[in-house]
Amino acid sequence: MPDERRAFVNALVDQMMQHERNLTRAMCHSIVRLIVRSHPKSFADISRRGEVVGDGCPSLLQQVKTRVEYKTRNNTLARRSREGRRNTGVAGESRLTRGPVLGCVRWCPADLPEGESEATLEDSKRDLRNIYSEEGMGGAERAEPLMERTYVILRRYLNRMPAPAMLEVKGPFLFSQRGLFSHFGNLTDVNILPKLQEALGQRGQTILHFCQKLDNPKIREVLASYDPEASEKAACILLLLMVYFKEPTEKLMLEVDTCATAADVVNTAALPSTPCLTIQGDTMKPSGWMLSIEGQVVMGPHPFLLM
Repeated sequence: MPDERRAFVNALVDQMMQHERNLTRAMCHSIVRLIVRSHPKSFADISRRGEVVGDGCPSLLQQVKTRVEYKTRNNTLARRSREGRRNTGVAGESRLTRGPVLGCVRWCPADLPEGESEATLEDSKRDLRNIYSEEGMGGAERAEPLMERTYVILRRYLNRMPAPAMLEVKGPFLFSQRGLFSHFGNLTDVNILPKLQEALGQRGQTILHFCQKLDNPKIREVLASYDPEASEKAACILLLLMVYFKEPTEKLMLEVDTCATAADVVNTAALPSTPCLTIQGDTMKPSGWMLSIEGQVVMGPHPFLLM
């Protein structure tokens, strides 16, 4: 680490520890994210193509956390606090899992939304169930503000150990497209849909160009069935990646009849226990898609992979 950056990290951690001796990764990430957003040219992780890598924070965050760990290596209070968080459970309840995990910034939020209490959040949960019972998944747009509000109690439920089965998750709109995008945004502070669309447009084209240069019969077969004007680009990219890394396509993508319903798929298709995209019709030119988890369809059919 260059001397100037090292000095900055040291000074930053010193300032942070004046306010909080037991800094968690989530606390550090929040501060680092603000710094990176304010001074991206100085601190953001940038690829060779000039694109921000992830949220731009990993390198600076790792340096800050390393410095924090160095500063607290002999801090008995901090060590006991960490051990307490790992080992202490709440009587009558399963212990929550450790967080944050894999880039999540709100894995297990402790604070309720401003102006909310446990009682008002339970009322909001009840309202969500009422909307779902009246409108089904069609009520996802109306339910989105309530999903945002009740995020903290849904995470509390999802983080239990042992983890609940996906089909038992008590979030009626979690498996709607709006619900998934909203939940992912709260969890990671990343607006995932435009990120996916941007990645498909930029990196997807790079993958296509790379694969066109390969002497691989299976990759050539995928490319031969791809029509840039009519085919689903996202499906083509997924197939190319799976062939390149020698992954069995049936574990992630499954073709069914164009007119197959969710019930038809569950009753007739050999759905894996892992998450699987079920494609109605030809994978390259699907009429719709569904998502299955643990052998049950939980989303769809929807007309496009990325809307």
